[in-house]
Amino acid sequence: MKYRLPSTSALVAFEAAARHCNFSRAAEELHTSQSAISRHIAELESRLGLALFRRFKRKLSLTDQGDQYYRAVVTSLDTISATTRAISNAPKSDLLTIACTHEISHLFLMPRYEDLQQAIGENIVIRIMTYEYETYSDNLDSSIDIRFTYQPQKPNSNTCVVVLPEAVVPVCSPGFLQAHKNILKTDAANWSTLPFLLNTRKNFGWATWDEWFEYIGAQLKPDYVAFYNYIYLLEAATAGKGLALGWKGLIERYLNSGALVTLADQYAEFDRALYAELTQQGEQMDIAAKCLEFFKKTQI
Repeated sequence: MKYRLPSTSALVAFEAAARHCNFSRAAEELHTSQSAISRHIAELESRLGLALFRRFKRKLSLTDQGDQYYRAVVTSLDTISATTRAISNAPKSDLLTIACTHEISHLFLMPRYEDLQQAIGENIVIRIMTYEYETYSDNLDSSIDIRFTYQPQKPNSNTCVVVLPEAVVPVCSPGFLQAHKNILKTDAANWSTLPFLLNTRKNFGWATWDEWFEYIGAQLKPDYVAFYNYIYLLEAATAGKGLALGWKGLIERYLNSGALVTLADQYAEFDRALYAELTQQGEQMDIAAKCLEFFKKTQI
């Protein structure tokens, strides 16, 4: 056999369990039992010969190998799912393919999906292809019409628009704020005793805690809790694990639901942005131009 792969059910169970870092929540999402999720994970770990999760008394976290496997599984499942929908539901002329990272897909595109669908036409199938930043430019599929790219400077192209100017603010859960209100109500220079959640993924220019500290004129050297995935980091913040740096345009669902609250009166703004850019193929497509116009109009 060319491909010696685990079952799809096991991979789907692992993806949900890894995303939630909780077997019970994964089981609820997949309408199955916690024991079934545990069995799938045990089978995967046995097959791989390594642990995918660190198991604590009240929580789970991914091992380094588990995080690596999760990113590969997410990318593969997203691609398979999107391609399945695309080839079964629409001819090529009615298909729009967008490339972005998993974080942008989940935090930016998903909340705007219905509005985007209405803007470009209900008959158009939108295919989202997710990539890791590390392989983003190397694996640009020839079928992609629009790609999202983060740049310190605007790409040298007349066929791109600013989607999100970079603006960040510290956030935490209401429970964390209540537990540490005596500290958090004071100047941020006094926060260094609190846990700060840090994205340890290779930085491609996105704002960092150090830049925010410099922006407010404070010198902090806090203890960091490391996460390789920004979605994991935000989920940890909602669970009250510490302070997170929130990007305007990516955290609104958390704020609107009350899962997170901001800890500053205004966002710190930087001269960088997330862009949506037409590919050479996308330049020839009216629906891609409509999509780009949608992103331009919905800029926050």
